[in-house]
Amino acid sequence: MSAGEASQTQAFPIRITRGRIAYRDADGGETGREWFDLCHWGAGGAGGHLLRALCVMDDVGLIRDVTIAMDGQWRPVDGHCRLLRAADPGVMTFHVGADAVRVHAHGPSGEAPVQEIATTGPLPYLGLHPLMGDALIVQQRGVDAPGEYRPIAAITNSVSPNGDEAVGAQAITIDAAYVGAELVTVAAGTFAARRYALRWRADWPAADLWVRASDGVFLLMRWALTPAWFELAQVQEHG
Repeated sequence: MSAGEASQTQAFPIRITRGRIAYRDADGGETGREWFDLCHWGAGGAGGHLLRALCVMDDVGLIRDVTIAMDGQWRPVDGHCRLLRAADPGVMTFHVGADAVRVHAHGPSGEAPVQEIATTGPLPYLGLHPLMGDALIVQQRGVDAPGEYRPIAAITNSVSPNGDEAVGAQAITIDAAYVGAELVTVAAGTFAARRYALRWRADWPAADLWVRASDGVFLLMRWALTPAWFELAQVQEHG
C-alpha cells in the first residue's frame, strides 16, 4: 500500500461485516438464504452505515434485493427494495427527509404516483424485510429498561410475515423490548448476544431476536407465528 493509499484509508476508515443467514423449516432443513454486507464508514456521528441484502426464499419462489443507507445514529437516509417473482415483480425506493418520506414505486401495472408519508422528525427505522434489516431496530431500542416494550416509529413496504403481500409503503409502530444478555450458538459459531422481543402487530406474538452483543449483527430469530426459524450460518469481517 502506498503512503497516499494509507493516508486515505486512515482518513476514511471502512469496516464490513459479510454474512449468510439460513432460513430453516421446523426440521432444520434450509428453505432459503440471505446474503448481507453491513458496511460502516467514518467515525462516530460523522460516519454512516450501509446494508445490502439479497434474500432468496425457495419455498415461496421469491427473491428480495434490499439496500438501506443510514446516518451515524443508524437512522435511514434512503432505501431500495426490489421483489422478483414471476407473477408480481416490483421496485420501491424510499427517500427519507427531515419530516417526510417520499416513496417511488413501480410494479406490473407501471409506475405509481409518488407517495409522501409525513413523519415526526427524522424517521428512526425503515423496515424492508431482510433479517439483517430486522436486526437494525435494536440500534434504536438500546439496552435500558429490560423487559419494557418501547414503540419505534417505522415505515415498511409490507405488513406480512414474508413481506410479499399487500405491498405498499405504510407507517407503522414496532414495539421492541430488550430482554437481556445471553450466550448463543448458531451455525456460524458461539457469540455473546443480546436478546430482544419484537412485536410488529398487536394481533401477532412477539418474535425473539438475538444479535451479536458487540455490534448488533443478526444471529438468530424464532417466532411463534411460524415454524420457520433463522440463524447466522457464516460471517466474515473485513477492514
